Amino acid sequence: MLWLMALVLLFAQVREQIVVERILVDARVTDDMGDPILGLTAADFIVKIDGKLAKVESVDWIPETAAQREIAGIDEVPPAPATDVPAPKGRLFIYFFQTDFARNASRVGGQMSFFTYADQMVDDLESGDRVCVFSFDSHLKFRLDFTDDKRALKDTIRQSLLIDEPPPPPIVPNPSVARRLDREQMKNCKSSDEAFILVANAVRGIPGPKSMILFGWGLGRLSGGAVVMDRKYPIARYALETSRVTVFAVDTTEADWHSLEVGLAKAAGDTGGYYSRAFRFPQLVVNRLQKTLVGHYELEVRKPQIERRGTHTIEVEVNKRGAIVLARSTYVDTD
Repeated sequence: MLWLMALVLLFAQVREQIVVERILVDARVTDDMGDPILGLTAADFIVKIDGKLAKVESVDWIPETAAQREIAGIDEVPPAPATDVPAPKGRLFIYFFQTDFARNASRVGGQMSFFTYADQMVDDLESGDRVCVFSFDSHLKFRLDFTDDKRALKDTIRQSLLIDEPPPPPIVPNPSVARRLDREQMKNCKSSDEAFILVANAVRGIPGPKSMILFGWGLGRLSGGAVVMDRKYPIARYALETSRVTVFAVDTTEADWHSLEVGLAKAAGDTGGYYSRAFRFPQLVVNRLQKTLVGHYELEVRKPQIERRGTHTIEVEVNKRGAIVLARSTYVDTD
């Protein structure tokens, strides 16, 4: 009888662990112009996992710019004791440039044309923001570690157009990704999807969300009239999600439409970002990014009872007319 009671107790403990499993979801909620919708609470969010309604236990607004921190009163909090290491206030950006190795005129020309607007994005960075720069042509190239040096960033952005082998970037204090990257692995990286895996793994140890601004011309390949993602894409998506990297795809191709933009849009949508085409209205692209990236919500969600382990879909909605919700589309069990 005692062994039966112990078995029942063990089963109850396991069941309780399943019931109270929680998931952290980063979500950006904006209107159609990119302006954030503030003041939302747990009652405003509807989250479904594998189609099942999940309980949103808490919602926190995380301001990411000085203006939003001032509104939230975060900077008024007394500083931590000298023995504590304060959390960084700035945002972390990954600039990832797809440079066409075949030198297609619409791709290379579009990348060059966007440099002025990329300079504007650098000028608009705030104190505490850090940016690292990668490019991909025939393989992945690490051009600059996380820095706030705006002159260096602008120079490196232009160097991303080159088909060269850049030297190792200058050493920087943490956050840094240099020691987490292997140059041989980068040379053997044959697709942007593989490159995403290396970059995501490199930033995984850095706490907090990161935004990858993908200045690109396309992902996937055209097959039978449809765009098929690279076979490594599911791994890349998983790596980006677990590293809290959100992709914002800026299509720099000089074209009103092209097939591989579908792949760019998928990578952005899957990770909680969005796709934008820079060809006709590049300034609008920059403006929307600036407004979207001022802050985000962190949702603590109780996972509903689902016996199947593996990859699960996540749907996040808000009870506000016209609200656009940006959140990752999947969750993968870690055990």
